[in-house]
Amino acid sequence: MKICIVSPHLDDAILSCGIFMQRRVAAGDEVFSLNIFTAGTNASTRKKEERLAEEKIGARPFFLDELDAPDRNPLYKSTQKLFFGPMDDVPEQFITRVEGEVNGILTQYKIDAAYFPLAAGTHIDHRIAHAVGMRIKNVKVKFYEDRPYILWPGVLQGRMNQIGSDASLAHVTEQMMLDALHSYHYLKYFVPDGAYQKDSLPLYFAALNKKSAKNLKSKSETIVATEAETRKLYDCLHLYESQMKFIYTDYDNFIKDNTAYERANSGKTVYAERFWTFRKS
Repeated sequence: MKICIVSPHLDDAILSCGIFMQRRVAAGDEVFSLNIFTAGTNASTRKKEERLAEEKIGARPFFLDELDAPDRNPLYKSTQKLFFGPMDDVPEQFITRVEGEVNGILTQYKIDAAYFPLAAGTHIDHRIAHAVGMRIKNVKVKFYEDRPYILWPGVLQGRMNQIGSDASLAHVTEQMMLDALHSYHYLKYFVPDGAYQKDSLPLYFAALNKKSAKNLKSKSETIVATEAETRKLYDCLHLYESQMKFIYTDYDNFIKDNTAYERANSGKTVYAERFWTFRKS
């Protein structure tokens, strides 16, 4: 079987699907990662890191070399626009072009199943990749929960509301999001104290409180990692030296964040990855 993880950026595939990728490689499947936004600032270094990490995990990387959002449009030099700017700001012809490029790779390599980001966290490049995934018709498509964004309770719920999912998820309130804000190591970097946090919190809350249209029938499947798999995953992630120094400099914080999320989500103290299928009702 041939499986492709469609990754908005260099590191998203392994960060979000690293356990799944290990499992499929071990089962004898061919695993590819198709990285979309791989041109722009520090691209050369990040591609080298990606190749090393993919080799270690046993997958084959491809690069579409589209520009990262801040490099292709000055609008996205604003962090708030990068995460909360409307999709209407993205030209339809650009999304169509990316869709064609992705479809070309899936067809050329006869991919059986493609995994796209759910776009939890709502980074504009993740939302573009998600939109492309929703349009793919020629292969089986599933959506993965974007790490580390989904680790903050409320972010996944907000994204499901935005896309109109009928998913049954743990109840999260604004106060619960606030209480968890300083409990997750990665949030020190992604939602730092100060003006950005103050301005962005109402936008996260708006997504959390949005009423879902529930016009997408949703089904999930979960895989639970072994200790050996999480160790190998972290060893692979540690090869992304330019990025991981800002997120997870040590294994303990990495495991702490991920198991805390799963406890909040399912009540279990495990490292798990979750994948979603959607069908329009």
